[in-house]
Amino acid sequence: MIEIKGATMDFRRERGGSNSLKEFLLNLVKGKLHYDRFRAVDGVTAEIKKGEVVGIIGRNGAGKSTLLKMIAGVLTPTAGKIRLHGNIAPMLELGAGFDHDLTARENIYLNGAILGYSRKFLDDRIENIIDFAELRDFIDQPVRTFSSGMMMRLAFSIATQVDPEILIVDEILSVGDSHFRQKSEGRMREMMSGGTTVLMVSHVLGQIRSLCDRVIWLDHGRVVMDGDAKTVCDAYEGLIDFDNAPRFEIGRHMDDIQRVAMYGDNWLPPDGSYKIKTGPMGLVSGNLRCPFADLSGEETVSISLEGNEGNPSTVIAVNEEHISFEVKGKPDTVLTVYIRSNFYRVVDGDERRLSVVLEDTDGN
Repeated sequence: MIEIKGATMDFRRERGGSNSLKEFLLNLVKGKLHYDRFRAVDGVTAEIKKGEVVGIIGRNGAGKSTLLKMIAGVLTPTAGKIRLHGNIAPMLELGAGFDHDLTARENIYLNGAILGYSRKFLDDRIENIIDFAELRDFIDQPVRTFSSGMMMRLAFSIATQVDPEILIVDEILSVGDSHFRQKSEGRMREMMSGGTTVLMVSHVLGQIRSLCDRVIWLDHGRVVMDGDAKTVCDAYEGLIDFDNAPRFEIGRHMDDIQRVAMYGDNWLPPDGSYKIKTGPMGLVSGNLRCPFADLSGEETVSISLEGNEGNPSTVIAVNEEHISFEVKGKPDTVLTVYIRSNFYRVVDGDERRLSVVLEDTDGN
């Protein structure tokens, strides 16, 4: 089992940045170095049970790899707690734990020792490790001569042939040919059936859907959604589609109310309250901070979404026909409005895309 309670990870980064080591040292001597805090993981809480296979998804910079490093013990959380019950085999970065001047055979023993296994234990398994990695012809060659695919095969074979109770895989399975990817997925399924707990990060959603029971979606270090693989991956794919869609820009007058089946070009004034008319809805579930609208820009923007009780809600209620949000900005502010009209609603188990109509609260 893995228990994660309020896990937070802060890093320091130099404000402005130095363009060279010389500039950095001069600023250091002159006392001109100033740092900002960067929060990579922000209050993540989750409980992962023995035998669960959990995928972690999100855009680049969402905090996925940092969270895995915290779970693996590579990074110590700034705040919060992480508790593991069982021995762990982390595959965090390609080549991590390898000495590139040593041979592949020597690195098997080195990597195994890092994972806490005795030489006798590794002696009993080394032939299986070599055969699974398909590197017998290269086993006594220095690892520095290996391609990234060969290195991945060696790392995966070591990590999975030692029968860990917890396996952590960070994007490494995307390296290599399709033959070995299929082989490695088969091996992971064997481990899952044997009760191994698996945490994996991948941008390949097909792989996540195929292997994982459960998916955690991170964005800016926070959990956006945590649920079954299909539900979370569908929502995330909706966001990816939304990222590539046309945008709505605040700052010009919206002449007409236009129906938006997916996305379109509408103009909203920079100040005011607006409604998204959805028609009768089924329950939209999940921990989405803002299911239908994202606002971004230089000015501070406040958004309120209301459920059927008139209270702010991230779970839109059954039969709610209007969802309101408020925009506050200066008259000359240009902000971008992202309308997520492609999130799903569920009516009697049937998934349908939402269509929306934008109007202001006065019906203009």
